[in-house]
Amino acid sequence: MTAKKILVDDTNILEALAANWPVEQTVSHGFDRGGVLSKYPKSHLSVVANISPLNVYEQFAFLFLRDRRDVQVFNVALCATVTLLPSFLYLYFVSFSWIHALVHIVATIIQIGPYHLALHVSSHRKVFKSDYLNDYWLPIVVGPFFGQTFYTYFLHHIKMHHVADNSPEDTSSTLFYQRDNIFHFLHYFGRFYFLVWYELTVYFTKHNQKSRGLMALGCEALSMTLFGTLSYFNFYPMLACVWVPFNLSRLFMMSGNWTQHAFLNRESPLGGGLSNSITIISTRFNALCFNDGYHASHHLNAHRHWTEHPRTFLANRSIYENAIVLQNTDYEEMFFCLMTHWYERIASKMVDNVGIGAKITSIEGRVAWLKERTKQFTVEEVEAAKGKKGGVEIAGDSDKKE
Repeated sequence: MTAKKILVDDTNILEALAANWPVEQTVSHGFDRGGVLSKYPKSHLSVVANISPLNVYEQFAFLFLRDRRDVQVFNVALCATVTLLPSFLYLYFVSFSWIHALVHIVATIIQIGPYHLALHVSSHRKVFKSDYLNDYWLPIVVGPFFGQTFYTYFLHHIKMHHVADNSPEDTSSTLFYQRDNIFHFLHYFGRFYFLVWYELTVYFTKHNQKSRGLMALGCEALSMTLFGTLSYFNFYPMLACVWVPFNLSRLFMMSGNWTQHAFLNRESPLGGGLSNSITIISTRFNALCFNDGYHASHHLNAHRHWTEHPRTFLANRSIYENAIVLQNTDYEEMFFCLMTHWYERIASKMVDNVGIGAKITSIEGRVAWLKERTKQFTVEEVEAAKGKKGGVEIAGDSDKKE
């Protein structure tokens, strides 16, 4: 009789690392409920299609999902649709009150993190069986209530950032900034806030993707025209429901990307996920936001399903020997620590038995290592680093392209 396999996820990843669980005796979410991989029609991605629903709600949700592990994405989209959308319609067309507006803003703040990471995972892997739901529900129908302009996120993150991968061509690259300097961050943030439409258009045009450049320009122009027109006729509902989340969203996205790519390998800053990305494990943030703390794992394979990051991390822990792995924190706290030079706090969050924290055990040594990693690069240093990318063999992926 085959022994029952142990579910490994972010809640017990530290236990799995400490006890050195054999990966072949573990499973990821979905597989603990009898999930079996299959190929979705017209797709190279593996999906889990036969998980039995636990209740009537899951039975309903599964009707719409390509991969039944993505029920949490459905939850986020549905929650925003039944709360923020009708709230906006009432505030705009029926009656505006500041109490209602304040409640709306609080509801937006509660949902804004999960929404952006639901948008993130659904941009990398189509979540819904219907292309209409994939193309319109999260990006268009509820996106503006979280500060998203039409398709800018998809073009910026999928078609630019993951292609350029924090290289000099990446319009959101952190290479040429001192990454613990608030004034450098304000410059970085200002570029995105005011010039994302221009820089994306230039990037795509330069790379012979003029249609995407026109799309980036057109979508930003259409979004701003629509938001501006609606604001002209009824400003305060738009302020509460669109412009407040617009500003919060752009700040959270850029402070998040800044932190994710703050600690760069001095010898090979262009080396990909292990050289330019951090990993955060064993944190409530991962439960709410689709394991987004496993950012190095995500950059190593952007098509990997979000539920599989902890198990893949366990299987490949050895390749993280020179990477930064943190625990029980999130990007907001790490961003605050960077801006205030609270390196001791970051050092205390390093995991002791994996990553650079296993090599450097003293707080002082870790602080010195972290400060070295946040130094601004010169053009000459980056030019000298070209060609030092190197690859790693990743075990345990069920969703690699064939």
